[in-house]
Amino acid sequence: MSEIKNIKNTCFVCRSAVTSENSEINKEVFLPVCNTCKGSDKEKKAVEEQLDSLADGLVCGCI
Repeated sequence: MSEIKNIKNTCFVCRSAVTSENSEINKEVFLPVCNTCKGSDKEKKAVEEQLDSLADGLVCGCI
C-alpha cells in the first residue's frame, strides 16, 4: 500500500516528492509530474517509456 502512496506523491519523471501545489497530473499516463518537469523533453520521454512498457510481456492473441 505504501508503494501506491509513493506513486501519488512522486514525480514520475524525476522521482522528486510532490504535492498538489507543485505538481499536476499528466493526462496521458495519469501520473503526477512536478512543475519543473512539466512540458519538458524529459517528460515526453518518460511518457513514451510508460506507454511502451504497458504491453511488456503480453502477446497478441489475434493472430
